[in-house]
Amino acid sequence: METLIDTLKILVPLAYLATTGIYAQLFFSPEEKRFSGKAHLGLCISLALHTFLLVALGYNLHRCPLGTFGEGLLFLAWILGVIHLLSEWLADSRRLGLFTLLPATLCVVAGVFLLKPDFALPAELRSSLLVFHIVASLASYACFSMASILAGMYLVLHGKLKHKNFDITFRKLPPLEKLDKLSANWSFLGSATMVFSSVIGITWVRKDGLAGMGLNELAIYLVLAVFLGAGASRRLFGLRGKRHALVILAGFMVLLLTNLYGTHGFHR
Repeated sequence: METLIDTLKILVPLAYLATTGIYAQLFFSPEEKRFSGKAHLGLCISLALHTFLLVALGYNLHRCPLGTFGEGLLFLAWILGVIHLLSEWLADSRRLGLFTLLPATLCVVAGVFLLKPDFALPAELRSSLLVFHIVASLASYACFSMASILAGMYLVLHGKLKHKNFDITFRKLPPLEKLDKLSANWSFLGSATMVFSSVIGITWVRKDGLAGMGLNELAIYLVLAVFLGAGASRRLFGLRGKRHALVILAGFMVLLLTNLYGTHGFHR
């Protein structure tokens, strides 16, 4: 099993890097049909190998592979890959891949490098509720990340249109309206999964008699407030376009800062 894991640890990053390279060729080439099928095939192979790696890690460790930073990055990358696949389907375009798959590729490379296969979870953390809490949290992070990438692409396209800069980026990116809608959809799903994660976390704290979260950990709800505010403002006040994109990017910056400021966790 360890030989299989070591092999997959090499193949998975290589598959993602190769697929991202194909997406780059697709984006910049005038003959994108040459690379469209290859990009989709590469993505499917990457996700399949990635799934095998996560399953092999779980089997070898006798637990869900979410106990270390490296394992978390690998799982986050897997969710980002799935979200990228769904975004391609929703946008009816493979031109997003260079931008939406690149974060997954970076997370895979970093995750494989940071893996600690001999790490054993403390007994107090071997809870199915904790696993569901982490999965939902990472899913919300992935959704917020995708919403932010699409918001950034919206601002780039908006700026090019404003300055009448009709270069290849302008011609290749999906329409502004589609980018705006996709960003809002992933922002909403991220908010929903973060609420779900919070409910599971609170249930776990009460069930296992933990002390709860400190002020550093509570700061993560600033992220939820920003994204929920963006969704509510979109529904109630018609927040769209550039303003919506800026709010989404602000929420993502808060997400980064709250995670860099302190570790999100619980203590007895």
